[in-house]
Amino acid sequence: MKTLKIISENSHITLSVSMVLMIIMLPYYSNAPFKGYFNFLFLTLILLSAIITLKKSRIELRKLSRAGYLVITVNLIVAITGNTDIELINRILFILFFILVAVNLLIEIVRSKEVDNRVIFNAVAVYVLFGFCGAVLAGVIAYFEPDAFALSGNFETSFHEFLYFSYITITTTGYGDILPLTPNAKTLAIFLALFGNLYLTVIIGILIGKYLSKKD
Repeated sequence: MKTLKIISENSHITLSVSMVLMIIMLPYYSNAPFKGYFNFLFLTLILLSAIITLKKSRIELRKLSRAGYLVITVNLIVAITGNTDIELINRILFILFFILVAVNLLIEIVRSKEVDNRVIFNAVAVYVLFGFCGAVLAGVIAYFEPDAFALSGNFETSFHEFLYFSYITITTTGYGDILPLTPNAKTLAIFLALFGNLYLTVIIGILIGKYLSKKD
């Protein structure tokens, strides 16, 4: 109960922390026999944080928070069955739900009248969310186009590499060790790089503007 209370009161922080925690831990259990269940635990924590974040929203998108429970259910089925087709559906649902959560957080940032800890953590959560979505979308592309990226592994085993690709593209680091090879993969890389640059520029401008207006 105490854990649930902490998650509920700090869902915007828990959302970012749980995603970062999964990124850190994923390489250590990616080859474990019960990898699916570890994924389920981390993704459920992420989803619960996202659901609570939506429920606490003051805008109409909070009504769609129940969709998160559907994603958790499908995620559990994937953990139990290991079916790649169901996993594909699960990843698509993840993308749609996380985009919904990110849009909700962005609207709250824009509507906020001052810059406080909640607004700052919301801005961080949006950035991490889109990186996560980029990785999931890369996995979906790789499912339909196995040669879409120059990397070792496949749709089932390469999620950490997709996370790596997504975040180094968003941050425009671009080491070049994972390359998009097909038009769809290259288009994804373009959008991720554009988002990384535009988001930081726009969000910093919004936060500074709100801070200065409050200060005056």
